[in-house]
Amino acid sequence: MLYVLDHVDREKVEITQTRKAGMELSNPQLLHVGAQARQTLKEWAEAEGVSVNAIVVSVLEEFFKRLKRSKALREELRREIRGNRGFMTS
Repeated sequence: MLYVLDHVDREKVEITQTRKAGMELSNPQLLHVGAQARQTLKEWAEAEGVSVNAIVVSVLEEFFKRLKRSKALREELRREIRGNRGFMTS
C-alpha cells in the first residue's frame, strides 16, 4: 500500500463513497497494511471526511488505471516486488 500511495497523485484521486455504493468492505481496523500506511490513510480519510475504506478503494482504482497505461510503472512495480520478495514469476 505504501508503494501505491507513493505512486498516485492525491489531487487526481476521486474519492468513491463505499457505503453509498453498496460495497460491503471490512472495518478499517481489519485493514492489514502496516502502521505507516494505516496512519497515512487515516489522516487522509479524516481530512476528506470519508472512511479509510473509501480512500483505499479510490487510491487503488487510480493506481491501477495508471498501471494499465504505463509500461514504465509496470516494470517499476515488477522490480519492487522482486526486491521485496526475492522472486516473481512472469
